[in-house]
Amino acid sequence: MKRFIVILILFWFLLSYHLFAQTIRPSSYDKRIVIVPEGQSRTFMFTNEKGLFFYGETGLPNTSQYHGLSYLTHEFLEDYVIEVSGILLSRTQAEVHLMGDKLIRYFKNVSVEEEISMADSLPILTIKLRAKQKTPMAITPLITGSNQKQDYVIDWSTSEKVLYIARKHHLARNNDENYPIWLGICTYPEGEYTNTGMDFLTNKSQLVKEEVYYPGKINVYLETEALILFIIGDNKNEILRNRNLMLRNLNIEIKRQKSQIDGVRQARSQCDQIVADLFLSSF
Repeated sequence: MKRFIVILILFWFLLSYHLFAQTIRPSSYDKRIVIVPEGQSRTFMFTNEKGLFFYGETGLPNTSQYHGLSYLTHEFLEDYVIEVSGILLSRTQAEVHLMGDKLIRYFKNVSVEEEISMADSLPILTIKLRAKQKTPMAITPLITGSNQKQDYVIDWSTSEKVLYIARKHHLARNNDENYPIWLGICTYPEGEYTNTGMDFLTNKSQLVKEEVYYPGKINVYLETEALILFIIGDNKNEILRNRNLMLRNLNIEIKRQKSQIDGVRQARSQCDQIVADLFLSSF
C-alpha cells in the first residue's frame, strides 16, 4: 500500500512538471529573465493575494482558454490590443524582460515600452506605457464567453472616464457563481471611448480558440507615459474606490482636463487596415 502511494505521488509530480514546465513563474528572487531574439515566447503568470491571476504569453497574443485575467476560476479578460499612432504593438517584435513582479516589452520599432504588473493588495492589473515622444494610443479589450453584444452590459461613464463591462447572466453573486460582477477599464491620462473598436477581427475565428467580444476602444494621448488599469469589482463604486486608491498609491492626482485625442481621431481612419495586417502577420 505504501509503495502504491509513493508511485501515485511520483506520477502526480511528473504530470504537474510536464504541464507547467513551460510556464515561467518568476519569484521575488529572480533578478531578470531576458527573452530574445524577438519572436520567441514563453508563458508566464502573475497572482496576488486578492485571488487574481494573469496568465499569458510573453511574445504572442493570448490564445489558450487558460490565458487572460481571472478571479479564481472565472475569466474576465482574454487579452487586450494596444495601438500607438494607429500601429499595433505586435508582441512578436518585442524584446521581453521578465522580473519577479513585472514584465516589460520593448517595442524598438516604435520606441515604446510596455510594463505589466499586478497590485498585490488590490484587484487590479496595471499596464504602463512609456514613449519618447507624445503620441495618440488606444486600448481594445478582448472579452471571452460570447461574441454577441446583447450578452453584455457595456457602460461608459462620461464623468469618470471608466468603461464598465458585465455579463447579463451574472449581475449578482449567488452560491453557484460567487465571484465579482464588473470589469472596469480606465486610463491615465483620462481617455475617450468609441464603440467602433476592431470590428474586422470578429470574423477572424482562426485568431483565437474562444468566442471573443470587442466592446470598443479607449483612446488617450500618450504624453511620454500612460497607465491602463483593469479593475475587478462587485459594483461601480468599488471599482472607482480601487482606481482612486491605486492612483493615490502611485502619487497621481486625477485632473479634469480636456482629453487630447485629436491625434487618435486623425489616425483612426487609417489604423484598421494597418492593425489588421500587423495582427495577422504575428501568427
